[in-house]
Amino acid sequence: MHVRKLIALAAAAAGLLLAGLAVAAPASAASKPGPPPLSLSGSNCTVTSGVCVFPAATRGERYEAFIVTNDNTTDTFTVTMGSLPPGISLLPNGTQGGILIGTPTQDGTFTFTVRVVNPRRQTAQETFAITVNEPPALVLLCSPGDNGATLVNGVCVLPGASAGQPYEAFILTNDGSVDTFSILAGSLPPGLQMPAQYGAAGTIVGGTPTHKGTFTFTVHVVNPEGQTAQQTYSITVGAAPPLTVTLPASGSTLTSGTVGAAYAQSFSLSGGVAPYTWSVASGQLPPGLALVSTDAPTDNNNELAGTPTTAGTFTFTMKVTDSTGSQATQQFTLTIQP
Repeated sequence: MHVRKLIALAAAAAGLLLAGLAVAAPASAASKPGPPPLSLSGSNCTVTSGVCVFPAATRGERYEAFIVTNDNTTDTFTVTMGSLPPGISLLPNGTQGGILIGTPTQDGTFTFTVRVVNPRRQTAQETFAITVNEPPALVLLCSPGDNGATLVNGVCVLPGASAGQPYEAFILTNDGSVDTFSILAGSLPPGLQMPAQYGAAGTIVGGTPTHKGTFTFTVHVVNPEGQTAQQTYSITVGAAPPLTVTLPASGSTLTSGTVGAAYAQSFSLSGGVAPYTWSVASGQLPPGLALVSTDAPTDNNNELAGTPTTAGTFTFTMKVTDSTGSQATQQFTLTIQP
């Protein structure tokens, strides 16, 4: 009898213990909540009818858009439905999410679903859309604010030039591509050139014009997208500024020299049309001195140099002649000391 009572009491105690353990287990689990559900969204997109619509792209122009998650891990992104715009790729962006990046090559609206998996094997997905627009029509610009030009009766009149003087003018387009330019009709002023390509803003007409007159020419441009445009331009080249000999700092009376000591005196000019020729028109140079070209024949500098051998005061007239036959003279006096 006593044995049966002891067995019953032991069984009851064991039941109470197991019941206590069963009750305590949920309390321990509730103290460690799991991670929040993984979610997916687009940066700077607008949700319309359940689709996250990114800002529009332009065909042929660089594009970036960001896909973000609510965790701070390096996740894996996959397009499970639809397709990205051709030329756009979905790449991981570290712990920040994913990035849509590239240069779209086709117009249209592209809808696609992205699935994301994080290292904890949580998943989420979202549907996105990107519209790729056709680029604006290619245009050759012509205005005082663009390239100092004025549109007159359909002709873009570029700033004027002067014969013999360096010149630059710009042929600009409304896109940011490195386009290809050519002369379709007419001709540039002699002495000016236009490279086929110059930069992302357009090309340049540059050089030193050699002839007076108004020159009209039509420019044709093609961008990498295959768009084309053309515009007729004109440049008026005026007469060269008067040719003059520029006096040295010492004026018409040159700095004196000394017998047996090296001597040098530079002369320069302004105006005219290169190339130039220097000579002594009259008078006598000090013995031992001669005219020396310091640079190429097209340069406007010249030099009287050497080692004088005879003392005295010498008067001579320098003459310069340009390629058009214009001449300028200037008389100088040079004293050579014993």
